[in-house]
Amino acid sequence: MRADDAPSGRGRRQEYEKVSRDRTREEMIFAVLSLPGEVDKRVKNLVNTLLDLPDVYPCSSCGGHADLEHRENPAPEGCFYVQFIAEPTENGFLSLGIIDLAARNVDNDNLAVKVLNCTDSPRLAMFHILGKNRADPDEVAKEIKSLCKTWGVSLQGVREYKRDVRRLAAYERIRQVSNQG
Repeated sequence: MRADDAPSGRGRRQEYEKVSRDRTREEMIFAVLSLPGEVDKRVKNLVNTLLDLPDVYPCSSCGGHADLEHRENPAPEGCFYVQFIAEPTENGFLSLGIIDLAARNVDNDNLAVKVLNCTDSPRLAMFHILGKNRADPDEVAKEIKSLCKTWGVSLQGVREYKRDVRRLAAYERIRQVSNQG
């Protein structure tokens, strides 16, 4: 039985985006670093902080809206989410740990960092930080920056590296995989 055919604990089916076996996180990273994205004002500081973390790539977000219609993947008013990729590197895991610790330090009851695998490929596991009951994404961003200092994680030049070097590395990897097929 495929994962998307099995009912969840609540009797509903999980829907996954079907992806080819050779699709990699490089495609996602390249898209994240290449496509302009619109960010809700409420989560903009948190998204920018995640962009500054080594080996973390925010993919989508929502700051919460009273009107949920005509929006893609909306969060209700008073809630928010930021979906992101953390590369399976030492820096990626350190950054992920800092994000999780920041959420727990700020509001353990109303903030959570969870795995989000929205494809049928375990190679594309992503994560999201979820806030409810008016949890403050700016406080999470502030705590992430504080924890980076504590753990000796430099945010200097990370975004520029992602834009100027990592994006091109992702493109080159995509090109190599395409040429092999």
